[in-house]
Amino acid sequence: ALFCVSWWGDVFSERNASPIGLPAAESSVSGKIQRNQNSASSSSESSAPAPVVTDLLEQRYQSLSHNSRLPSLEARLAELHQLYPYREFSPEQVVDLMAQPTAWQPAATAPDTIPLTEAQRNDGREFIEVNPDRLEVLLPGDNFELPLERLGMRLQMQVDSREALPNGGFTLHGRVVGGTETMRVTITQNGGLSLAGIDTPQGHVVLQANDGQGWIASSETLFKQDPNRTDIVLPHDE
Repeated sequence: ALFCVSWWGDVFSERNASPIGLPAAESSVSGKIQRNQNSASSSSESSAPAPVVTDLLEQRYQSLSHNSRLPSLEARLAELHQLYPYREFSPEQVVDLMAQPTAWQPAATAPDTIPLTEAQRNDGREFIEVNPDRLEVLLPGDNFELPLERLGMRLQMQVDSREALPNGGFTLHGRVVGGTETMRVTITQNGGLSLAGIDTPQGHVVLQANDGQGWIASSETLFKQDPNRTDIVLPHDE
């Protein structure tokens, strides 16, 4: 019988974050980008002055973004404002986040806050630290690095679509750039919970993190066959 060693997935399902295909405003999922605490009327929000984009920031943006849908930093800021109408996005913060090629990096040690057994902590999964803010500014047309150190790979994801979730989170749908076969990538950010499924040339990979701490593992690590059990139905002795 197959079993899955997955705690954060249960938490995610309890938060009722099944995706929908309707466009919807997305709420905040992180405390690092400055928020507008005054939930005033939409008319007062629309009258707020637009962020000032300097020539230097625009030059940095052009060097970082190759997204034809968003040819300028002002265009990206406008789309982020539509997604997060009660948020304040500083042009400097957005450019600084885009300068980060990925949203996660290896953790120095396995976090004690992750409820895993000793066997699970030593089964080959890679422990990571995730920056949800980096995921927030990803939009369709962006490219994004997927470092999988234990597998010796650094893949590139192209974001094809962004799907709003009913409770304020979002799911990014995309694919791995290059290769002869289509390899799908799905990344979900919902509150403090980050989930991802990545198809790779070496099989499917899963990412799970809570409040920025988590792990990456191959599906072979999570779904294991118990050698002491069998799925074969044996005939009863008569």
